[in-house]
Amino acid sequence: MAAAWAQTAVKNRRKAAERLNTRQLMVVLTNGWDNLQGKLYVFKMSRNKWALQFSNVIVVGSKGLGVGDGLVKLIIKNAPVKKEGDKKSPAGIFSIGKAFGYADKKDAGWIKNPYIKAFDTLICVDDMHSANYNTLVDKDTAKTDYHSFEYMHRKDDYYKWGLFINHNAPKTVPGDGSCVFMHIWENNHAGTTGCTAMTESNLLRVLHWINAKYNPLLVQLPKTEYNRLRTRFSLPKISSE
Repeated sequence: MAAAWAQTAVKNRRKAAERLNTRQLMVVLTNGWDNLQGKLYVFKMSRNKWALQFSNVIVVGSKGLGVGDGLVKLIIKNAPVKKEGDKKSPAGIFSIGKAFGYADKKDAGWIKNPYIKAFDTLICVDDMHSANYNTLVDKDTAKTDYHSFEYMHRKDDYYKWGLFINHNAPKTVPGDGSCVFMHIWENNHAGTTGCTAMTESNLLRVLHWINAKYNPLLVQLPKTEYNRLRTRFSLPKISSE
């Protein structure tokens, strides 16, 4: 009986991995919807099991988390919903887009995700009325139908390295939130405007690890919701700390 149960568990795990179509998984957990501090856990699929690679502290939006638009539509009773400008990071399951940074592409060849240099006129449009909403464009060549955006090459180091999180993308809903990244933080107690942030050394570790051919995903949720959904998606068990 025990052997049969174990075989079923392995099959279920394999099916879930195929459904999510990933062999690399980043899990960000916070203690609640309003918490800005949390922890990142990084896993790879090995022999049909999730194996923890490393973990580190992170911060999310200064107002915590809100249910976002990801690969799976999550309906969570009484949970806040991510909207443009709410200073909440999106909760859900998301694919990962391009890596970016201030370095020239030739100096970022070690990154195994598509990479774009954050040149001086590269912007991310956060104007929900623009055709370029939630996309990276060149300010010098893009149609100027936007009134709000942010420069990707900043005067600080926040975007020195980063990853684009595919929240509200590629099917973009105006007002559901835009320009969500994984980037370098200010410190461990200052939240972001809706991104997930960490130290530069920890982000570099993520960038050395991540590989587009494994279709890396991000699962970002409060701990209670993660534990509730873990079995449904055969996500790794994470012990309380």
